[in-house]
Amino acid sequence: MILLFSVFFMVGALAFVWSNVKMIKFSYDYQALLHERNELLRKNQILKVERESLQSLNRIRVLAREELGLIEPANTDRVTIFLK
Repeated sequence: MILLFSVFFMVGALAFVWSNVKMIKFSYDYQALLHERNELLRKNQILKVERESLQSLNRIRVLAREELGLIEPANTDRVTIFLK
C-alpha cells in the first residue's frame, strides 16, 4: 500500500515539475519571439524611411540629370494628348 502511494505521489510530483518546466520554457520562447518582433519592427521602420528617401522626386531628378544626362523638355517640346 505504501509503495503504491509512493508511486502515485512520485508521478504527481513529476507531472507538477514537468508542467512548470514547460511553462518556463514557453516563457523564454515568448521573450525571444518578442525581442525578435521588436527588432523586425525597428528594421521595417528603417526600411520604410529608406524607401521614401529613394523615391524622392528631387533625388530622381538629380540622378536623371547627373548620371543619365537627361534634361527637362522645353515648353515647346511638350505635347498634350486628350483621350476620349
